[in-house]
Amino acid sequence: MVLRDNTCWLLVLGAVLACGAGCNSNDSPAIGYVLGEPRFLAKIHRVVFIELESEQSYPSVAKDMTLALAQAIQARRLFHIDVIYRDDPICEMLSLDGRSGFSMDQLRAMRKSLGCDAVLIGSMRDFRPHPYTQMGLYVRLLDVKNGRLVWGVDHVWNTTDVGTEKRIRKFFDKQMRSGYEPMDWQLAMISPKVFGKFVAYEAAGTLPEGPVYQGYPAAQSPRGWADFRKIP
Repeated sequence: MVLRDNTCWLLVLGAVLACGAGCNSNDSPAIGYVLGEPRFLAKIHRVVFIELESEQSYPSVAKDMTLALAQAIQARRLFHIDVIYRDDPICEMLSLDGRSGFSMDQLRAMRKSLGCDAVLIGSMRDFRPHPYTQMGLYVRLLDVKNGRLVWGVDHVWNTTDVGTEKRIRKFFDKQMRSGYEPMDWQLAMISPKVFGKFVAYEAAGTLPEGPVYQGYPAAQSPRGWADFRKIP
């Protein structure tokens, strides 16, 4: 079934939020997300990520966020992911807005044109660079074979939140390399690009860590995991 509008999406999100948040470890933040069964993910081998749409006039930030999210998702080792930007000629042939959902004909057209099992599409919203940094993310992973919503995130991150600040510090301690001195983790509080890496890390963290291919060792997965880690 294809979600026909944002209202349906929010109803589904509200219904499974408690379950979704419970699927992660106790250290995971309460992020609004939906996640299908592992068997749904196991059927997906190639995903095309359509560049995030900026609902405000920050296209460069949305492009940086697209790359950060693609890399964070790729690190989960679930499937191969390719990024296609909205100025690509192929995007002009497809209706990619999706605010009112996609018909099965549209999804079949995506599958044929993009040669993928699923598309990841969404937008960066509620973005503020000052006086504090805020970023919202609304993304959906749709199986183009049947229109199933496999995974999605709908959440807003805000640096004024004490819990967010604590998680940024933890993110820097565990994930970021050195070279951000003297500001260190505080750089994420003022830099949209660095803050976006944190947002991408948390969003991707709502996905399981692969591989989830049922009956397929990683070495036998399509194209091999070495290729899977390459983001064009």
